[in-house]
Amino acid sequence: MTYDEFYNNLGSNTGNRDLETYLLALLNLVEQARKQSLSADLLSNLLVDAFISEPKKFNIEWLKIIEAPDEKGFINSKTSSPSGGEYDYTVAVIKFQIAELHKMKGKQLDDEYKYFGIDSETGNRWYNFDPDSILECGMRCYLDHGDNENNHHEFEVSWKTLGNLLEMGRIYE
Repeated sequence: MTYDEFYNNLGSNTGNRDLETYLLALLNLVEQARKQSLSADLLSNLLVDAFISEPKKFNIEWLKIIEAPDEKGFINSKTSSPSGGEYDYTVAVIKFQIAELHKMKGKQLDDEYKYFGIDSETGNRWYNFDPDSILECGMRCYLDHGDNENNHHEFEVSWKTLGNLLEMGRIYE
């Protein structure tokens, strides 16, 4: 699957779910797929299935998370996880974003101008607040920062790709 094909596939499989619920469902699916190598097809399936899959129960401990995970800290660390630091990084990104959205309910998320960008109470910047826009903008960031010729090549992914996609989607306008 090329970058362009992956991007086009995202737009054709959307649902109607708030971002926090979507991410809780995605986390549940990611945890089930933990031992698998992440391919573009599996990533696409996870992102699509999260629109209709059962969400994981929110864990109040996640509210202690106040900073976006540092990819390098996870990738370079020794880990006992069978999927490695890249998987752990992605799970940390998902939990961070869930916690942030949970904290912003009834506050920043009620701002009618939020799509111009808002800061969470922990000082993290957000531009996208629904599954469609976070996935669209995350993938647009991949496409816009590569060369156009590269977009027609195979989209090589790893577990880190999912974490990066979500984080780029959060901050990319």
